[in-house]
Amino acid sequence: MRNQRGSTFIELLLYIGIVGVIMVTAASFLMNLLTSRAKVTASSEVLSNARLIQDRLHDAARHAQGINTGSSTFGSDPGALSFNMVSAGVDPTVFSLTTNDGQFQVSEGSGGNVTVSATDVQVTNLVFTNLTSTQDTGIIQVQFTLTAVNASGSSQFDYEESFQTTLRIPLD
Repeated sequence: MRNQRGSTFIELLLYIGIVGVIMVTAASFLMNLLTSRAKVTASSEVLSNARLIQDRLHDAARHAQGINTGSSTFGSDPGALSFNMVSAGVDPTVFSLTTNDGQFQVSEGSGGNVTVSATDVQVTNLVFTNLTSTQDTGIIQVQFTLTAVNASGSSQFDYEESFQTTLRIPLD
């Protein structure tokens, strides 16, 4: 009997099949990992901007002495909110959206508009609702939607979330 060296054709096909299955599994895992990472990045950017917008609104409400109802736009999109501020240098403080790209902006006193939100998110459905009663100085409900800007067109980067908060001007 002679000693056989090497592999048979069937063994070669078996090895190629096993390696192919392993490579397809690894590629699928890698694609899922990249898709998940893209979603997490988009949602993280939206949540970070929402937190920044809400913090900026709450900080202004804490330092306000009233609401400029004549300069504010309530109950419609896009809304605008104008506060009478204690400090003359930042009076009035006005929150609104930019007209061209849906960025959240603030104007303090005679200064120009300063964009609060990042350029990779878009703010839509900005509605301020005046919930003030005769016993309160000011209660404002704020609703807005943030959408991750998806320049690539890939659905992996699509993320949108709506937010709602209530601002209260302190009674002093």
